[in-house]
Amino acid sequence: MKLNERSQKIFKKILNNPDINSKQLKKAFHLTRRQLSYSLTKINEWLREHQLPEIERTRQGFFLVDQKVYSSVTGDVNNPPAPQPYLSKAEREDLLLLMLVSSDDLSLHHFTSELAVSQNTILSDLKTVKTFLAECDLTIRYSRKFGYYLHGNEFNIRRLIFHLTCKWLTMGDGASRIQRVAGITKEEVGELKRRIHTLEQKLNLTFTDENIQSMPYTLLLILKRIKLGRLINRFSIHYEELSDTKQYHATEELLSGFEEIPREERLFITLYLLTTNVYWSKTSAEGQVPNLLPALVDMLRLFEKRACIALQEKEQLLTKLLLHVNPAYYRIKYQLTEMSKTSTKISEEYKELHHLVKQSMEPLETLIGVEIPENESSYLTLLIGGWLTRQGDSIQKKTKAIVVCSKGVSISRFLLSELKELFPGFHLFGLLIVKGICHLSVKL
Repeated sequence: MKLNERSQKIFKKILNNPDINSKQLKKAFHLTRRQLSYSLTKINEWLREHQLPEIERTRQGFFLVDQKVYSSVTGDVNNPPAPQPYLSKAEREDLLLLMLVSSDDLSLHHFTSELAVSQNTILSDLKTVKTFLAECDLTIRYSRKFGYYLHGNEFNIRRLIFHLTCKWLTMGDGASRIQRVAGITKEEVGELKRRIHTLEQKLNLTFTDENIQSMPYTLLLILKRIKLGRLINRFSIHYEELSDTKQYHATEELLSGFEEIPREERLFITLYLLTTNVYWSKTSAEGQVPNLLPALVDMLRLFEKRACIALQEKEQLLTKLLLHVNPAYYRIKYQLTEMSKTSTKISEEYKELHHLVKQSMEPLETLIGVEIPENESSYLTLLIGGWLTRQGDSIQKKTKAIVVCSKGVSISRFLLSELKELFPGFHLFGLLIVKGICHLSVKL
């Protein structure tokens, strides 16, 4: 049999929009309930004839399409698609997480259809996913009425969205996966890219290529959750700190045309823009975190003192540090740093340098009000290490030493000060009592 034009259009709409329901279909094609049921019957007859699973309808009016149908037909029923790539266990778990942040009312059938694996495999993967979510203070709940859904602080779910979009977009078919699973269209992505480009011009900055790619998907997933009624709770935020920024006013333009968005959500999107890494920015005190520049100056002064090195062209280095630390300030303060356990790996060459950089970060930590996480401090080490290489200096070349003294704090500090004067070419890591040698983390 051959499907008529109306049934083909309905079939294509269901395949391209997994989250569409009966009410939306009737509205899109101006159909009565009876006409839609007739077309669905014809589509299922066509599927049976081609030995494919039928499309099922849930009580809420959504459609369950088996993965075999996606693998055999596309929106144009005459053109078969490329075969779905094999997913590793880790990729399956990430895809389950992506589905959970994108939709409510999910069933095992949704999972098996998208991942093309058995229910037992899905249940096994869900156990691993629950373990990961527990570390983020989130959990998966299930009810007969609502199916599977994420439960927990919405702020943590948003952090999970940042993590997942960046991770999926590093994969070959990541963008198309996000689009299909979340029901995002290429047109929506293109429109937000255009708005982000306008935003860059307004703010006199350029986001990094990686963020330009991920921002439309992240923002669309956030807007999707807002539409589902999954709103951000009041979080520990300084309203004045965000509302006075250029990004807050730019958010108004970015979101123009969307449905009414609560103030807390606008503040959260402002915070997201402020945490996004920048490749270039027109130097201006207006867009800087207050007192950030003096804190960085003090940090570099401490570093020079501890490393016995004079940094050359310090103004240029400060400009580079400002580009990174300005968004990092908001990431660290509002706990929006990378969720992954793995941090930027420090090579053996930079181990001693990393130790010195961490020792020098006190002015920055005082400004932010919290300890700087390892992944952020590692990046600062790489920036400073690159600068030292450029000027021909290296911590590796210096003679390294540590002062061990058992005579109390005052005498130890006096001894350290005297030795620094006597041996300016040595790098003195600091003070230890005798038994502290056993716990020394730096190789001398």
